[in-house]
Parts: sequence; structure tokens; C-alpha cells
Amino acid sequence: MKWIKPNTITGSVAQGKKYFRRKDIEDKIWYELLQNNSVLFLAPRRVGKSSIVSFMAENANEGFICKYEVIQSIDSVQEFFKRTIKMIDDSLSAYGKSKEWFLTWWKSWTIKTIGKDKVEIGDKDIDYRSTFFDLLDHLKNKDVKVVLFLDEFPDVVLNVSNKEGEKNAALLLDDVRTICHEKKFKETFVMVLLGSVGLTHIVKRITGRIDKINHLHTEHLPPLTNIQSRSFLDFLLEGATMQVNMELKEYILKKIGNYIPYYIQLLIEECDEILIEEERPILTKKNVNQAYKQLLKKNEKFEDWDNRLSKYFGEIYPFLKKVLSKCAGQNKISLQEIFDIAVKYELELQWKAHIDDILVADGYIFEDKSNFYFVSPLLRDWWQARNPQMN
Repeated sequence: MKWIKPNTITGSVAQGKKYFRRKDIEDKIWYELLQNNSVLFLAPRRVGKSSIVSFMAENANEGFICKYEVIQSIDSVQEFFKRTIKMIDDSLSAYGKSKEWFLTWWKSWTIKTIGKDKVEIGDKDIDYRSTFFDLLDHLKNKDVKVVLFLDEFPDVVLNVSNKEGEKNAALLLDDVRTICHEKKFKETFVMVLLGSVGLTHIVKRITGRIDKINHLHTEHLPPLTNIQSRSFLDFLLEGATMQVNMELKEYILKKIGNYIPYYIQLLIEECDEILIEEERPILTKKNVNQAYKQLLKKNEKFEDWDNRLSKYFGEIYPFLKKVLSKCAGQNKISLQEIFDIAVKYELELQWKAHIDDILVADGYIFEDKSNFYFVSPLLRDWWQARNPQMN
């Protein structure tokens, strides 16, 4: 029997038949773009935000010219503007909107000398920042509206700060504010900045202020609704060899807790592997429980959640780790307990901001009636296994 695997994808952007549409989120972002507003789109890694905007860029609303790229590796102001110029060129070319005028404009910046007998091109030092703003001025007369979807923008801000200093990182944020705020630019150019780490915390650490980004309209990617989660599970299982009855589907979703597509897919993939090994198509509750336990041992599925806290928030990582470990061990943690931990780490002045701007904003925990809980039971149980609280 040819085994047909579920329609899951957990390691890269979901595209084509792998993409489960989140039209409710798409519509919210398109609404802001129609109002000439740039958007900060926040969600933890690997929960679907990149798939959403990749689909939007490939299926743009009428009147928009779009381009999506992951820009996480950029570490200088010059490189940021060089990359965005290239993205604008690519997007215009794809829609047949550049050609002659863009080439003419680009030559005006790259021609080194013009003489009677020769033209030298390509050796001139280019100020890509100035070039970018000049390009935006040219776009005003071209009857186009360009949208750039820039994935992992907070990483870029941090990279620039580490390589070129906080002054240049603040300059980049000022430039983004100008681009997104001034009417002469935003009528023909807007951005969707994606992030999976707390941009607010990074900006405050670099500049001491948050007004550098308060011009952006923030959208968060929520878990699936009850109805969406059931449709998503059917979407994953359609045509697959693995057979799951209605009662077991409900058990799987209950096991996952909050309906985050990434965790649903992880569990389905693990269940499928068990059935392949046992050479039978019918899934049982025993298999689901076995798959759940096996997932907790696969650190590569979860360790990024721990690693990025130490990478981006190293100076307060021990405090954050302690909060999460106690929350996992007890299944919840109160405001008072978090404050007591903060006092021990001498963080009593900023403790609540750290919790809200990092652990809540980045999708680790959520607050309900002065208590905090893990968003994902899977992440909670993995964290507890990785960081057990000893008496």
C-alpha cells in the first residue's frame, strides 16, 4: 500500500496546497494597507505568519505590487536599503512596471563618469540610504503602490546595533518612521514588518523610547478558533492514509490546548510516524498519547523557544527562565510570584514590562485573572522536562 502522508509542513513557509488560509488575518492587514498604514505583524516563530504574508504577496489585492523576503541576516543600514531597493525593482519588474524608467534612474546613481568616448558604470560608491529615498520620490509619479513584506525585522535592528552601534540602529528606526509616517511616501509605498521577538523591548533597550515604532499598526496572529481548528485538522488529513475518527480528532485538539497550527501539525506528524512503523492506518488514543510523549523528547522542535530568549534578552534571561520554569512546574504562576522572583534578580522596577513585552508578546504565556499560563501545553510540558524545578 502506498502511504500518503498528511498535508503538514513544519519546517518552512507553507505555500500552494500546503497553505491553510487565514483570511480573517489577511483581511485585517489588507485593510490597514488600504488606509496607507504600515503594519507590524507579530507572532512567535513557526506558527504561520510568514506563510500568511507569502500568500498575500503572491496573491496581491488589486492596485498593490508586493514582494516578500526574509531579511534576518541584514546587519547594516546600507545593506537594509540596498536590499529594499532590489526588492522594489523585483516587484516592479514582475508586474511590468519598471523597465526603462527604473534603468534610467538607476544609471543616474551608478554611472561613475560620462565622457566623450566612454561611460564607466558600477564602480561608484553608492549611498543606498539616499538612493532609496530618491526612489520613493520617483514612485510618486508612477501610479503604483508597492508593499514590501520584511520578515524578521526586529533581528535586523538588533544586528545593526551590534555591528554598527546603537546610533545607527536608532537612525534606521527613524528612517522607517519617516517612510511610514509621511504622506508623500505612504501613498505609494508601505511595509509590513514581521517579527517573532519583542520589537518593543529591543527598541526600548537601544533608544530608551517606544515612540520610534508607535506609528506602526500592530497585528498579532492569534490561535485558530474552535471552528478553524477543526477545519484545519480536516485540511491536514484530507487524502491521507492515516484515519482519525471524529472523537479522536476532538481528543487531539484537546491535547494541544490552544489551537496553534504548528503544534497541531507536530502531533499529527508524530502520530503518522507511529502508524507507518506499525503498518496500519487507524489511529488510536494510545497512539496520540505515545506521540505526545515522544515529541517532548525532540528538543529540535522546541529549543528555539529557549535559545532565542538567551540570545536576544541575555541580561535578563535568568529571570525569564525562572518565571517560565515555575509556571511550567505549577501549571500557572501568579503576579505576586513573578514579582518575588523579580526582586531576587533586582528587576522589580521593570519586571511587568519584561513579562508583557517579551513572554506575553512573543507567545510564551498569557494572562488570565492575575495568573499566567503557557500558551501551549506542549511547550509547557517540554519546558518542564527541560528545566525541572527541584525542591
